[in-house]
Amino acid sequence: MPMLENSFHINNLNDFDHVDHQRIKKLIENIQTSPNLFPYKVDIENNKIFFVEMDEKKYKKSFFVLSPGTEPGYLQGDLAFSANLSEIQNIFNNYSSKNKTAMIYNHGFCCSTLLCRLIEESFEVLSLKEPPLLHDLKSLLQINANHPLKNTIFLIHNRSYAKNQKVLVKPSDYAFDLISESEKRDIPSIYLYSPLNEYIASCIKGERIHWIKNRFMAAGPDKINNYLGSNSLNQDHSKPIIQATMYWCYFAKQFLQVSSNESNVVAINSSTLLKNPSITYQIGSHLNLQRRFNIFERRNRKKLLNTYAKTDAYLFNAADRKNLLKEVIDENQDEIKYAESLAESILEMEVKNFRFDNEISEGGAPEEIRTPE
Repeated sequence: MPMLENSFHINNLNDFDHVDHQRIKKLIENIQTSPNLFPYKVDIENNKIFFVEMDEKKYKKSFFVLSPGTEPGYLQGDLAFSANLSEIQNIFNNYSSKNKTAMIYNHGFCCSTLLCRLIEESFEVLSLKEPPLLHDLKSLLQINANHPLKNTIFLIHNRSYAKNQKVLVKPSDYAFDLISESEKRDIPSIYLYSPLNEYIASCIKGERIHWIKNRFMAAGPDKINNYLGSNSLNQDHSKPIIQATMYWCYFAKQFLQVSSNESNVVAINSSTLLKNPSITYQIGSHLNLQRRFNIFERRNRKKLLNTYAKTDAYLFNAADRKNLLKEVIDENQDEIKYAESLAESILEMEVKNFRFDNEISEGGAPEEIRTPE
């Protein structure tokens, strides 16, 4: 995969001695409010933070913001450089801003990329799908719940191009634990999840068994067991179906705890989204997003619903997805029934037709599209 190389390192933000750095100096002067410098990596040991220069068009071309590169799924920036992490941290230490962020949490393989892209067509958002620093923050908070970088990382993902434009952030599933942190900050959020049988089928299909194994091990089997309680013990953690079930339950229980109070986070089932895509308008309302004027909205949304949303590389729709998953479910009926029984004992809730109390379950007709004020 072609990648951008780091062009240079700035040792002192107050000393831009190279003529080529003057443009970068202006970008850094506006870094608190402008998203034109996107952070894609931190190196705490060497006190470095890595940026790629972006603009609004480049963000729109970037399906994901994992790291800079030239192919789909990568940041479409042209210039990458690094600066001293401590200096950037100092810029944000005494800075506060009104929240402009909305979050979409997910457990993976649940159409979260599709949801983001549908929202992008209908609302004024700067979309950041799977920003790597949030992934890093989750790891840092496991070591220190009050890590000094926490505020900087949240603030640096709270910058947009216009007053009425919100930042739509879709963390990777690995960063799901941040849901309690975003709730403390009153950030409106969505938790998109799949029915358990569909999630299991997604995780055990082909090479994806390696994905769920890696995710389960990264989350920590002991940590998951301790969190889920005694009913999760004495399971064969080497089986992908058990790994997927416990990972799904780990997310579900966290959401139940976070949303038990009056909260800013609500859930939506992927089957609800796929049956009624217009529910995205209700989701946008919950996330406090402003509708955008887009004369191609209906055409583009129809295309998204019939194309593989991660790459646009081939035709793929809800019926195709359902048929693929049904085949896997039918081949593993007994194991999935056991998994559903296990989940019910862990969560003490019925899994068939599972829904959260705090969930969007009905969609409305699209509102009249208006020019943003």
